[in-house]
Amino acid sequence: MLSRVANNLYWAGRYIERAENTARLINVTTYLLLDLPRQTDFDWRPLVEINGAEAFFDERYPEGGELDVMRFLILDPLNPTSIRQSLASARDNLRTTRDIVPREAWEEINELYNFLSGHGNETLPRRRRQGLLDRVLRCGRMVAGLLDSGMSRDAAYEFLQLGVNIERADMTTRIVDVRTEDLLEQARDGLPPFQSLQWLSMLRSLSGYQMYRRHVRSRVSGPRVLGFLLQNQAFPRSVRFCVEAAEKRLARLPDGAAGIELCRRTEAILGEASMASLVEHGLSDFLDHVQRQLIGLHACIDATYFGMRVEAEA
Repeated sequence: MLSRVANNLYWAGRYIERAENTARLINVTTYLLLDLPRQTDFDWRPLVEINGAEAFFDERYPEGGELDVMRFLILDPLNPTSIRQSLASARDNLRTTRDIVPREAWEEINELYNFLSGHGNETLPRRRRQGLLDRVLRCGRMVAGLLDSGMSRDAAYEFLQLGVNIERADMTTRIVDVRTEDLLEQARDGLPPFQSLQWLSMLRSLSGYQMYRRHVRSRVSGPRVLGFLLQNQAFPRSVRFCVEAAEKRLARLPDGAAGIELCRRTEAILGEASMASLVEHGLSDFLDHVQRQLIGLHACIDATYFGMRVEAEA
């Protein structure tokens, strides 16, 4: 399998996951705003911070209001993490691999991209935004189903899903890092009346509330939510689950030893951490450490597979 094809599949998986995650995050944040009292100060800027794009956003949108954040995250053609550009990149990568990936997956993404390009501006106001975000989420689930049911379980599938796993783990750490900063500061000053809603919002932004209740079986609290999203080995959006899934995929690819070692090192870091202790001090540093591990894992995958021919056939 050519390294160019492997690279395209890996990044297609990442971009598809990125578009869906961004839509989910905006969606849940909008619902959180509806649950909070009218007089509550609400800042949309953390959605930009999750993507690490504050400086670029400030340069393009000095006023930084709600519609500016929505335009930046959903439609901005110069923002590589916007939903529109994530779909554009996924579409381009899938176009070159249409003999490997089910054609219907490319058609779904292409149709949504064309809709955003032609009608996206009309859907930015809050009263019309919900329909657009639901459409992005449906597209993501549809594409995931098409790939799951229509792709042979060979190297091509492993590379695509490897991209999904890495992107999902990265986004979970970013959401936890940004969303917990204010929450933990508030907790040190005493539990504010709406803090539990914010912890719930974090779970829902990762589609994790129902599974949290199933696995944890207790009320929502900071250490328990963090433990579930970072350490749970059964929930498919937890960081540990994603890293373990990446390890299994690398085990089915040639020359995966270095990447497997990095996965195991990251799993050990996650497994040994005490969430209660980290809530008191050091959570941000811990998450930075995990993110550096994920960056190292991506660099290892890139160096191992995308600069040469992969010796296994797809």
